[in-house]
Amino acid sequence: MDLIVCSRALAIRGVILTVFLSLWSQQISAQVSVVPIPKTVMVGENVLLSVSGVTGTILLFSWHKGERSTDKNQMLNYSPNTTPPEQIEEPYKGRVRVFPNCSMEILGVNTNDNGSYTVSIQTRGGQQQQQQATVTIIVYEKVSKPNVTSNLACPVEYKDSITLTCVTTNTTQIILWSKDSQKLPSDDRTSLSQENRTLTITNVSSADSGNYQCEVMNSVSHSTSDLYTLTVCYGPKNVKITPQGPITQPLKSQLTLNCMAESVPAPDYTWTLNGTIKGHEGKLVLTEITIHDQGNYTCEANNSVTQLSGSASVYVNVTGNAASGTDNGSGSLPGWAIAVIVIAILIVVALIAACVYYFLLRDKSSSII
Repeated sequence: MDLIVCSRALAIRGVILTVFLSLWSQQISAQVSVVPIPKTVMVGENVLLSVSGVTGTILLFSWHKGERSTDKNQMLNYSPNTTPPEQIEEPYKGRVRVFPNCSMEILGVNTNDNGSYTVSIQTRGGQQQQQQATVTIIVYEKVSKPNVTSNLACPVEYKDSITLTCVTTNTTQIILWSKDSQKLPSDDRTSLSQENRTLTITNVSSADSGNYQCEVMNSVSHSTSDLYTLTVCYGPKNVKITPQGPITQPLKSQLTLNCMAESVPAPDYTWTLNGTIKGHEGKLVLTEITIHDQGNYTCEANNSVTQLSGSASVYVNVTGNAASGTDNGSGSLPGWAIAVIVIAILIVVALIAACVYYFLLRDKSSSII
């Protein structure tokens, strides 16, 4: 007997639960909702605020800008039994369209249309009811092309910090950076601002040189900046002279010395021979080499931006012999010089002999008289 009573009690509870769930389900299905179509809206597009779930006969509905329905923020009201049924507030005339099912379309949206919208509906079923729903829309701008700027034209290696800025007129967006078309390398010298608008690299190195870009995007569009070429100034490093020394060079020959250095910007060169300036270019050409061209050649490279310098040296030894018209370094004269000297001596001897003969002839004439 107790088992039968218990079974009946469980059956009654099941019926009650079924009725409750049915009523709860009807209440949920009867809840008014609003969705924007499309869900992501771009400036200039139309957006439909689509209403569903309205129960009963619609007596009156109104739309309001904001989360509350007041007279101050009312956009329009609609009464099916009046002519015309809609009354649109002045700021929204020509900008909105209303539909009998309580939906509203906003035409040609702009960023000022961002925010919440509330529909308030009066219906009559068995009794008069007030139903309300709110929706929020975000209007996205089509992002304009950004531009990358820098605080320094040519930062100095291991001395300066560089800040690149992604300049854009848009507000709601995501900013991404890249270097040489690759994801930005991550290290303790590189940092981004909170919104990724600025990229800072401390104590720049020559490895930071390259092409940087920023990409701006939102839910409806994206745009990428032109390449910004970052040039890091450094050097001079590894100053070298070619050919390498020591160099042995015959007299009267030609020798070209080349000086090279790793430097940005290109360095200024100065050549000296035993402390005497010989040239100001990377290439030094020696033609018709003489004994005076022998010595220690130094090339100094100077970077006007980094204010740094470096140098390299090479020794040139001049060889040759006098008989062949070359100098062996012993101080002997070439053949043509010796010939000139001999001729000059012969002329002097001839002049002296002529003078002696003249004076002897004159003395002899005087003695005869």
